[in-house]
Amino acid sequence: MQFKASETAIAVKKVTDMFGIEIIADQKRFCAAFSDLAPKLSKENKAFYVALSENLGKLYLRENENVLSGDKLPETVIRLAVSSIGEYLNEEKAEMVAYSIAYALGWDIENSAPAQPSETSTGTVIEELFRKADNGDNDACYNLGECFYYGRGVRQDRKKAVEWYTKAASRGDCSSQKKLAACWHNGTGTECDLSKAAYWYKEAAEQGDYDSQKALVMCFRVGGANLAPDEERAEKYAARYGIEETADSNIGILMKEAARGDPDAQFSLGNCYFIGIETSIDYERAVMWYKKAAEQNYIPAVFNLAFCLASGKGVQQNSKEAVMLYKKAASAGDEDAMNNLAGHYFRGDGVDEDLKTAAKLWLKAAIAGHARAQYNYGECKFNGWGVQKNRTEAASWYKKAASQSDPDAQYSLGWCSEHGEGLSKDYTLAKRMYEYSAQQGNHHAMKALGYLYANGICSDRDYAKAVEYFEPAAARGDKDSAKMLVYCLKYGGYNLMGDIDQARKIADRYDINFNEI
Repeated sequence: MQFKASETAIAVKKVTDMFGIEIIADQKRFCAAFSDLAPKLSKENKAFYVALSENLGKLYLRENENVLSGDKLPETVIRLAVSSIGEYLNEEKAEMVAYSIAYALGWDIENSAPAQPSETSTGTVIEELFRKADNGDNDACYNLGECFYYGRGVRQDRKKAVEWYTKAASRGDCSSQKKLAACWHNGTGTECDLSKAAYWYKEAAEQGDYDSQKALVMCFRVGGANLAPDEERAEKYAARYGIEETADSNIGILMKEAARGDPDAQFSLGNCYFIGIETSIDYERAVMWYKKAAEQNYIPAVFNLAFCLASGKGVQQNSKEAVMLYKKAASAGDEDAMNNLAGHYFRGDGVDEDLKTAAKLWLKAAIAGHARAQYNYGECKFNGWGVQKNRTEAASWYKKAASQSDPDAQYSLGWCSEHGEGLSKDYTLAKRMYEYSAQQGNHHAMKALGYLYANGICSDRDYAKAVEYFEPAAARGDKDSAKMLVYCLKYGGYNLMGDIDQARKIADRYDINFNEI
């Protein structure tokens, strides 16, 4: 179906530009807004009501980033969408809904024609915002910032959002000051800088914004990038704005308890800095607090400190020191430490390579129920690393880890089931395991599913479905999947129309010799 931006598609785009793309996941809100903006399209509205009731909007939102980044073809998602609602709508209406939403999301639909601008079109609205903003209108600057921040009516660009917030904030707009402060606080659209965040929070706080007042107090209480903690200033602003210490300032409470030497508080405070809870991420501060707790033999902190040393987060990378700390935590019964320590022995990283010791550590953690260790020990049994090879036992350990949702174990159990290694062949189980693993981003499982559909195993041959799995696997660097993607698109067949031009583009993208496919 060739697509030309219709009145329906333009109406859908108006709805998403006005309320944000998330509205397509809300059947009632979308249809109400569509009805208000396009009252003459009542029949089309009914089609959207049916389609969105089948979670079509959620499908598009889930795939939106993949399509916009080029990791997935628009046509792939559109075909899936049409198929999913084809049971409830005729083909013409199903395609109308599927292509209209794709157009509203800004997808590059082949053979589509641009919408004709009208007085109320999004292009005109954005142009008017630019005109007003250039003339110094603070509301227009803030609204442009919001458009770029959320990708409403324009391609999402957080850096440009910060630029427009700054223009209005510098002229005293409270909403822009508050949003700009949050960008500096979280490093969104700019680098993380707590000193600049505190500056803009104070500007908004002085205008009476309560959220900014609380955030300002927290900035000085906790500190972060380019801002040292300053309890005296925190208390000063708390008194000035009447901010009481409540559950909202939990990190402030942790700070006081940690300063008094409580290892649990020190560990928790380190986690706040490491993950970015109620503060910006600061690995160096996290390491500082982990060290204080570890010095008191607080085992979770010993493990986290070992991890930081092994990965070089917040401290110079040092595998030997990491191994020493992992040993300490492992001897205290920490299963994560056993698993990680085994990895160091397996790789010879910070310690002499010793596959037998690695296998013993993984077995110990696996028996205790550690999912990743169960998978790792399964790999040892499958390949004969440090233990006698036994693929039946390997499959048994894969199964234990897969039941705990380990994606690599799910893939490996699927592979064993497909090929009859360690257990009898079971294509149904193999496909189910591959699906579970693929849902967690395992590109090996994606490729395996692509081959199942391409070869008609466990289902009829379906190149369209195969492409759905080869595409993301190729995007994650799997060369075989990229070649299969080119093959399917080049020759077509089995529910997929060939597309030579698209096949060439994919071949060029992944440096594949098109003529050899």
